[in-house]
Amino acid sequence: MDDDLERDSDEELFRNPVYYEPAGRNLDLDRPDLGVPGGEGLRDVLLSMRGRVPVERRGLICPDCRDLRSRRVPMYLVQREGVLFASHYRKPGEKAISHESDEHLARKERVAKDSEDHGFRADIESPAADGHARLDVRIVGANNIVLGYEPQLSEVTARGMRAREGARRRGGIRSVWDFADPDHPGVGTVPYVRTPNLPASVIRVQKNPIPIRDGNFVVEEGQCSQRGAITRCPFKPYDPENPTDTGYCGGWHRILVPVHQSRTFEGTSGLTLTQFIVEAAAGERVPFHHNGHHGWLPADHWQKYREANGPDVDGEERGPSVRRGDRRDRCTEDRPASEVRSEPRERRGGRTIVLESLAADEVEPAQVPVDASGRPIPLCRFGCGQPASMPGPEGMPEHYSCRRKNEAARGGPGLAA
Repeated sequence: MDDDLERDSDEELFRNPVYYEPAGRNLDLDRPDLGVPGGEGLRDVLLSMRGRVPVERRGLICPDCRDLRSRRVPMYLVQREGVLFASHYRKPGEKAISHESDEHLARKERVAKDSEDHGFRADIESPAADGHARLDVRIVGANNIVLGYEPQLSEVTARGMRAREGARRRGGIRSVWDFADPDHPGVGTVPYVRTPNLPASVIRVQKNPIPIRDGNFVVEEGQCSQRGAITRCPFKPYDPENPTDTGYCGGWHRILVPVHQSRTFEGTSGLTLTQFIVEAAAGERVPFHHNGHHGWLPADHWQKYREANGPDVDGEERGPSVRRGDRRDRCTEDRPASEVRSEPRERRGGRTIVLESLAADEVEPAQVPVDASGRPIPLCRFGCGQPASMPGPEGMPEHYSCRRKNEAARGGPGLAA
């Protein structure tokens, strides 16, 4: 009786609003009586209609499609892990109800066009090899790399994203999850990048660069000191009230750190989404997974990571692929922009991942450079961290090049502050 209609897959299930015509009201799927006076037992009645009552005669319809499109679209209830979901039915061949915002669609179109322009075939809304999952953009890269671009502007749970990412990884797909919210539950939960929250009209213009703000990491190692290679001790929490505060433990660390928080890595300050996607499709950027944390590494840094830590081990448990997004207010693509751009929340601190660490008393003391007479050579007073090469006009240790840089930064000859 239900076979002539197509159901939404588990990945398409949302907490959509649903209107119950006999009661003349929207159902509250979180309440035992579904929000209907005297509705005890209604839940079981509606679930038991499957296979017995035609969908169009169950009295469940979409209130948004009725109000916004003047269409009577039947809905059905399904239960997953004790949670009720309401979803649409449609006849075979009908396009599914879109849950996507214009910004979401624009990102998919932009990445697909950019990939094609750089010689990589890209398909929008392409099914995965297992036939169950659907990729927002499927990009066929070099050396049989299959890249799945997944812009994620709506709120979902970390568990749901891990399940979806696990299915894609088992299918041999390298996913790039694109978030605009710095505190989205998926940040670090899946291989991600973070880009600005831009309107669709800006995204669709290919000349407009979309900068990468997070998700691309590098490997760093060195002494945790003021003149060392580590910018901030990974064990000292970042204090948003005092962002310039620094702290060092005197030990040694090997860390994964986002490029924008790196001291030693240069050359990617202008990294854009287009460049990232093209390089990922070419194999020049590789996803990593370390102790539940995900991100991307340039290929040469990936080799350093593998040499130090071996292959990634994926031992996470996988949950059912049910999307937990709560869509009580509106189920269609007509959501206002405010529902896509949620109010900013308190941001997390740095995303540094510690690979190896030695305490200060375990670190061999660095050899102090000495001159021909055996006397220690002082460090350059301009803070480059290297032994000085000469005394300056004031008799203080420095490098000639460091003095010139300092003078240029100050607008002319002068002393360091």
